[in-house]
Amino acid sequence: MTKEFSESLTGSSIQVIGDHSANSKHEEQLPERTGGQDATSMRSDTLQPDAVETDSLQPDSRQTGSLQPVGLQPGALQPHKNQQLRQIDHAPALSRKTTLAIAAAVILGIAGMLGIYLYNNKPWQPHQAPKAAPPAVTVTTARAEKRMVDDDLVVTGSISAWDPLSVGSEVGGLRINSVNVEEGDRVKKGQVLVTLNSAVLKTQLKQAQARLASNEANLKKAIQPNRSEDIRALQAALAQAEANTAQEQAHAAQAKVNLRDANINATRYKTLARMGANSAQEAEAKQLAADTAREEVASSTAKIKAAQFLETQAREKLLAATHGGRNEDIEISRAALAETKAQINQLQEQIAQTIIVAPDDGLISKRDAHIGDITTAGTPLFSIIRLNKLELRAQVSDQDLIKFKPGQVVTVTSTEEDSRPIKATVKLVSPQVDPLTRLGTVRISLPDNAGLKPGMFARADVTFGKRNAITVPVGAVITRNGQSAVFTLDGDRVASYPVKVGQENDTYAEIISGLNEGQTVVVQGARFLSDRDVVRVAK
Repeated sequence: MTKEFSESLTGSSIQVIGDHSANSKHEEQLPERTGGQDATSMRSDTLQPDAVETDSLQPDSRQTGSLQPVGLQPGALQPHKNQQLRQIDHAPALSRKTTLAIAAAVILGIAGMLGIYLYNNKPWQPHQAPKAAPPAVTVTTARAEKRMVDDDLVVTGSISAWDPLSVGSEVGGLRINSVNVEEGDRVKKGQVLVTLNSAVLKTQLKQAQARLASNEANLKKAIQPNRSEDIRALQAALAQAEANTAQEQAHAAQAKVNLRDANINATRYKTLARMGANSAQEAEAKQLAADTAREEVASSTAKIKAAQFLETQAREKLLAATHGGRNEDIEISRAALAETKAQINQLQEQIAQTIIVAPDDGLISKRDAHIGDITTAGTPLFSIIRLNKLELRAQVSDQDLIKFKPGQVVTVTSTEEDSRPIKATVKLVSPQVDPLTRLGTVRISLPDNAGLKPGMFARADVTFGKRNAITVPVGAVITRNGQSAVFTLDGDRVASYPVKVGQENDTYAEIISGLNEGQTVVVQGARFLSDRDVVRVAK
């Protein structure tokens, strides 16, 4: 067909070019204009119509494209005298270049039409048969139906102490002398765990007891009438207090002199050490001596204040004995006596607290006490699992939390490879739910021989009974990209439905949501299907 169309277009172009050439030759053979006059000035009636018969014109075989009247002599058509021949006006003849340009334009137009035809039809490409539809997959089906399934639940959590105890020191600033237990030891209530250095507290206690005796005597003196012997004794005591004050002042002056000398020596030895004249150890020893002298000055100052205080008391006592006791003095003596007794009680309690004991039976799970450490009040030294009881604190959703009751039996297993199932009991169900996570805590008490340790991760399997649920064969459920789905029939095609799966066994899977009872699902062949695939149900 393409070949015939090309030949017809080519023939037409050749014919047009030939006709145009013939017309050009015919126009070149027409008689030239005569008489030298313009054709527009000739009149049509100059010809003699009776000299020619129109139906006697026949083509002359000797000249192609010209007509000659038959039976006329030559010159018969020539004009007579004084007559002018009417000249026929033709279009001007085309040049050869113009003719070639027209031919080229025609050929280009034909070639363009031919190209458009070939592009649209593409006869060189083989005819492609339409693709055949993919073959249908043969599958088996089943209906979603309700059946009784085990109402089981798996919860997870961490192993914790049932009642964790933190044992620390109530007294701060004391050094640990001994630690009597290690982690993992079982302890009894009242067993000594740690002893602290109580030497300072015992010294303070003796001082307080001495003050107590003094305060008691002062109170008696304030109440009893003064005697001359008492006055002489008070005078002697005042003199002694004044002497003590003077002595302490002298010691303080000597300490200041020693400090000045020690500072000078420390500075000199430090300079010599930098120059390399003596060793750094000698310079450090001199600096240590200077620091000791500074402490002696501070101690002497404190002793002066104490001596002055005793001197003041002795003077006041002598004055009271000289002038007799007053009610105000008696009240002051009584207040001082009560204060001293309170101090003694406090020191005795602090000394008792230097011996740290176990508050109850249990297991030492953590020890932070070390010999030589300085205690801080309130800082734990030991962690004890009270009564050595452990529990699993499982996190449960708010929907499942209401299913748990105290006393329920659960099976606990840990993530360890050699872990064995342990029978445990629900002890406590949390009365509130976390508003952010929507989880509540179920505390499951573990037996003593559970073999688990605090901090371990464990799971608990709980069976609440039976419930009626929609199920499908387990092979009907497929999981892709973490999403479970089933295929249902829609005519000869399948449709994918995402579902939420509950309990599963080797035969059936529970469908919590996404499927209704009675719907037909694909079982065998489901794993090879995609949404809207064509299937054929096996008979």
